Amino acid sequence: MTRLGRALSPQAYETACDLAGAALLRRVPVAATLLQITEEKVWSEFAAAVYIAADSTNAIRYVGSVARSGRSGVGDRIQEHVRAGRATRWIRLMVVPLVPDTEASLVRRVEGRVGAVLRPADTMRLPSIRSSGRPIRLPTLGN
Repeated sequence: MTRLGRALSPQAYETACDLAGAALLRRVPVAATLLQITEEKVWSEFAAAVYIAADSTNAIRYVGSVARSGRSGVGDRIQEHVRAGRATRWIRLMVVPLVPDTEASLVRRVEGRVGAVLRPADTMRLPSIRSSGRPIRLPTLGN
């Protein structure tokens, strides 16, 4: 089974930023590679953020989030994905930085909103954006 995916485009990024609402720190409309994030520490100043990963065809593969105290939140989280083997298809990423000290529950809700709209191919469950607290399951399309 496959799922209809979206491209990581300027419009998709702007939508993701809009979905962050008042929690958005600022727009950073420039993509980075895994190496830039993990080795060069691009985005190391963002401890609270939603990140969007795309593959070599520019299809959005994954939407995730980080909410940590201190520096290197995004870089450390991406490095965890790399070590676990979950980032093998990721070529470029974009970040939606959130205001420092944004509550983890709000960061997760923003991740859920962004994922529900962008529909990443490799994300099966997203954080809840509803009051029920249940994760969102993304629909799959049969071939």
